[in-house]
Amino acid sequence: MSLIRSLQGAFLLCFALILSGCGGGGVEGLYNTTTADGVKIGMKRYRPTPNHSYRTNGTPILLGNGITLNNHQWDTFTPPYLNSYHYELPDDAPAWAKNDPIIQDDNMKYFSMAHYLYLRGYDVWMFNYRGVGRDDYASEEGHGNTNLDVWCALDYPAAVDKVRQVTGKKPVIGGHSTGGLCAYLYLQGVTMDANVVKQGEYLPHVTASASLAAQRNANVTAFLGIDPAGAPILAYEWLIDNAVIFDILALEVLVDLDAVMPLVMSLFPPAITSGAIELVFVIVGNLADAFPAWLPHWADLFGALDFWTVENMDPYVEDFTGRIAFSSFYLGGIAQYADWGVNGEFREFWQNGAENATLVLPPNREPGDGYYYYEDNMSRMTVPAFSVFSDTSGLVDTDTMVGVIYGGKTFNAKDDWMEVPNSGHIDVVNGNQAPTVSFPAIADWLDSL
Repeated sequence: MSLIRSLQGAFLLCFALILSGCGGGGVEGLYNTTTADGVKIGMKRYRPTPNHSYRTNGTPILLGNGITLNNHQWDTFTPPYLNSYHYELPDDAPAWAKNDPIIQDDNMKYFSMAHYLYLRGYDVWMFNYRGVGRDDYASEEGHGNTNLDVWCALDYPAAVDKVRQVTGKKPVIGGHSTGGLCAYLYLQGVTMDANVVKQGEYLPHVTASASLAAQRNANVTAFLGIDPAGAPILAYEWLIDNAVIFDILALEVLVDLDAVMPLVMSLFPPAITSGAIELVFVIVGNLADAFPAWLPHWADLFGALDFWTVENMDPYVEDFTGRIAFSSFYLGGIAQYADWGVNGEFREFWQNGAENATLVLPPNREPGDGYYYYEDNMSRMTVPAFSVFSDTSGLVDTDTMVGVIYGGKTFNAKDDWMEVPNSGHIDVVNGNQAPTVSFPAIADWLDSL
């Protein structure tokens, strides 16, 4: 009988650990949620080790990834097989980092936003959109016609609901680039007909309501955007704005980098991968800086590509980004950003709606055209907002997005934003200045709430 009781106790303990988020199947911090159209989404609740407790007394923070990135972008670490390339803290690292035993054990944690916010007492959650992620944190794939609207209207709400369900608290929501986009669209009250999305024949129009937006804003503490995305500044738009290019971009394809990148990156040591990244983006940055001011903006190709300031990122973090954090995406997401950049209309995907499913070229805006225009509804966002912007204008332009978010949302006295000098869209998340500039600024703002 004592053996039976021991086995029963072991079973109950394992079951309790799974329910508590120690991980489905024993995976650290793993939670899953299911979208309204039935897709399982992978989430991770952060704590440094299984011996640490979750910050159950702290405000939960939900972070969504940028496109082509996964949840690892929020938590840099030294993979076990790269221990020979152990990163060392800079001599002028702040005391909080030098005195932290986790960072002492793995100095790469110095650049982890999830770890820093945990140290400041916050309950950090990270999730992967459908089709994105690696290992046990990977989310299920949706249909090939998935686009940004699906990620924002179905995946993001499911993640918010899971955090609220588990913690019983109002979270701070946000993310990097597309993650920030999805957060402020969530606060607009956007949604899609999940039954139509599930069938996969075509995507329905995005819909939204003021009442749903008000409900969501009431259930959220604040918005946190790290270079939050919107309409990008492109170059040579006339080369993109044709039927051939848009027909390719609108292909219903998942570009599965999660299957490809581990194999490709395993062929090269970090010195090679980070060196190649630096070579490419140093050249891009120099050419962008040398662009003549008297030429039209559409000719500034390198300015549009200047989205990674490698001088602001440690080579080991560059390698981590390429080796661990680069992730899958649907072509529909890239197509949507291209439409916004070319046509200057910040709206839902132009093929949404059964009547538009075979439409090749994004049309000009017309009264009563049936599309949902995001920029027209920013005032529905009422919660306090804080954003950290990068210095370069590649992919996200600070002036443009300050106008969209802070010029569009309903004013809140706590609204604020900052721009990190000498930073780019990729490195603004965990570049060299993040632990000393943006991480403390974010946490200080959160504390002020």
